[in-house]
Amino acid sequence: MILIDDNSIGKPLTYFDLNILQTCSSTNDIAIANAKKGLPEGSSYLSYLQTNGRGRNNNQWESMNGNLFLSTIFRPTTSKSNWNQLSLIIGLSIFETLIKLGVDKNIIELKWPNDVLVQKSKISGVLLESFNDFIVAGIGLNILKTPQNETKWNTTKLYDHIDNDFSLKHIANTILKIIFENYAIWQNKGFNFFRNKINKYIYNINNKIVIKLNNQSMNVSGVFLGLGDNGSLKIKVGNEYLEYYSIESFFFPDEELL
Repeated sequence: MILIDDNSIGKPLTYFDLNILQTCSSTNDIAIANAKKGLPEGSSYLSYLQTNGRGRNNNQWESMNGNLFLSTIFRPTTSKSNWNQLSLIIGLSIFETLIKLGVDKNIIELKWPNDVLVQKSKISGVLLESFNDFIVAGIGLNILKTPQNETKWNTTKLYDHIDNDFSLKHIANTILKIIFENYAIWQNKGFNFFRNKINKYIYNINNKIVIKLNNQSMNVSGVFLGLGDNGSLKIKVGNEYLEYYSIESFFFPDEELL
């Protein structure tokens, strides 16, 4: 059990407790089952192997031995309408972890809403699963190997970008410590405390973007302006500024020419 001292921002002590598994279906499955049993916020699960890992939209997450599969339980006291912001807070925390492990911050970017890129290649993703009184956040981070089934993105791994060698337990503890420090600030000060920092490293800001909206045939084309005040995807269409919290998909048309 590791305690994070949040007293400096008027919050009580927060803890996380890392449990290590040899194998499981997915760390999110384990965390969800234990959260439903009443286990506290901060209960976390690192598995060396997953047999049924998953990403957003029920996509398979290829769980290759040597990579990091980590899930943790949150029980936020902030409004449930803000819970989606947690994926961005966790993405920023992974960004800060990579820097601490030795990756050059100038080659790391955050992709709305849940991916981390290094040299334009995907290194990490975040999956949030929300329930009535808790959220489980799953983190996949490529350490030793790059997935073979990823078709949308080039992929990369941590050891392409650093010379040091860290145990998965050390990396997991580092991620969790930074996450829970940022999580306490988020609950106390809100998302806007982080918005400008995230926008500084957001992928493809100020470039053309095309958005496909949920259950609509027409696409929206504009300029991507980064994150809005509450973690939305903000774009400019002509002289109008629009913000979206939930969309089906998006792409950057200039990339299609590369």
